[in-house]
Order: sequence, then C-alpha cells, then structure tokens
Amino acid sequence: MKSYYKKSGTEIYQYKLVTDPPEAMYWSTYRLKKRDVKVITNVERDEKIQIRTEIYNDIIQNELS
Repeated sequence: MKSYYKKSGTEIYQYKLVTDPPEAMYWSTYRLKKRDVKVITNVERDEKIQIRTEIYNDIIQNELS
C-alpha cells in the first residue's frame, strides 16, 4: 500500500508500509515498527531516515488519537 506524506508545504514523499506478514498492517494488535516504513521517494540517506522517523511518529500519534 503506497501512501504520501506532505512535509512543510510543497515537499511530498511517497512511502509504503512493509510488514511481516503483509496482512499485519490491518491487525489492531500489531505494533508498527520504524523499519516497517519504507520511503520510496529518491532522497539522500540522511533525509530518508529523518522522513521515515517523521512518518512513523505521525502514524503512531494518529493511532493514539
């Protein structure tokens, strides 16, 4: 499942969730891990790590709300 993350105005990053097993992303009991977030957009490694962390934190924060 590919999704998009919009950061500060015009920057848009494409990412997907890759869980093991794949259907785990739909389970209410599955705890998402940072490594499950894969940034598809071509950016440098340091920026990719930062974006992955932001996406992960955003997903976790929205689950708690």
